[in-house]
Amino acid sequence: MSESYAVIGGEGFLGNNTIRMLCSRYPSSAVVSLDLVQRHHSEKQAWTFENCDLTVLDSLVTVFQKHGTTTVFHTASPWTEAGKDVCEKVNITGTETVIAACKQAGVKKLVYTSSAGVVFDGEDIINVDERASPPEVPMDHYNDTKARAEAMVIAANGQDGLLTCAIRPAGIFGPGDRQAIPGFIGVYKAGKAKFSVGDGKNIFDMTYVDNVVHAHLLAAEKLADTVHISVFDDRTHVVQGSLPRRTLPTSETAPLSGGESLSEEEKKELDPPLPSTRNRFDQWFDITYVDREKDVDDCLVPVAGQVFYITNGEPVPFWCWARAIWYEYAGYEKALWALPTSIGMAYASVFDVIGRITGKPQAMSATKMKYSVAKRYYNIEKARCMLGYEPLVGIDEGLKRSIAWYKENEARTSGVPAKQG
Repeated sequence: MSESYAVIGGEGFLGNNTIRMLCSRYPSSAVVSLDLVQRHHSEKQAWTFENCDLTVLDSLVTVFQKHGTTTVFHTASPWTEAGKDVCEKVNITGTETVIAACKQAGVKKLVYTSSAGVVFDGEDIINVDERASPPEVPMDHYNDTKARAEAMVIAANGQDGLLTCAIRPAGIFGPGDRQAIPGFIGVYKAGKAKFSVGDGKNIFDMTYVDNVVHAHLLAAEKLADTVHISVFDDRTHVVQGSLPRRTLPTSETAPLSGGESLSEEEKKELDPPLPSTRNRFDQWFDITYVDREKDVDDCLVPVAGQVFYITNGEPVPFWCWARAIWYEYAGYEKALWALPTSIGMAYASVFDVIGRITGKPQAMSATKMKYSVAKRYYNIEKARCMLGYEPLVGIDEGLKRSIAWYKENEARTSGVPAKQG
């Protein structure tokens, strides 16, 4: 039976990239984009657009039935700094409606786009895996509602023949990105690319959009499968997307650009050895030591009902990432003045007060500052072992593609060429 795919939020950044990869990978399958406004057009009618509100049950059911949808990708998401009402409507009401529509229309598979940020509480997150729970006090409305929506999707697994899973990408960027890369370039254009905050050693994950889409499609392909626990026995190789280990090429003055200025102890702290598998810290420890020949069923892990972290597998120092963007965009390679974290947080708190007084969003906030100074990188071994996920595009190549698109789009829309640093 041929699959028929529907992408909710198909006109957005991730959604449209999902549509295009679906059409490329499964050219004989029907693909439909569901959104409120059509922003992308198929030159060869490779996919269909349907105007649809994800909070209206009848609208979704009608579209799913019309196209015989078998697999739904729920990529719709509000802006990360959207207010509580918007986050509740899109992430909670919308997801409840999507689940109900899938059941009513007989959809077989639902893959939900969650966020790696659902477990972030403002403190360091180091190589965290899927066992970590969302914090009792959420960082913001966006991640709070994303976590709750994810829980609803997982709870719906197995109901009315519907199989579900959730993908937790970290820091999506790529051509067409309107938030991540433009945000850093906006800092440069405003003349604020002069300071860094913290010790500069906080590494974090960014994920090229093609890799996130690839993970979604793998999850859909394997959603009805089970994997034997033995897939976790062999230690996976180090991800080598396009960079030697975890370095990031940028200007020679970047203190952590290639790690050449670090001592051996500092290198170990920044990039510790990978832990061996099959120990009590392993998320599959409890079912590892059963008799695999007699208790085969106890050794089978279903893909459905799981959540998966997805990253490039190449965490990089936050401020080196910023410098790399500025260098690729405009050749800017001046050294940054390093400010203590305490000063940065005090500075951000002032903007929080201004925001509360004016009621307007500010360029800086205490929440944004916490994202800038904390270590935040995730363990993707579960996705690699269960889904066969490996990044398609390395972070260095992804950055070059992203900046090239940004500059082309900038010239096309404004006619103003990039400044040179």
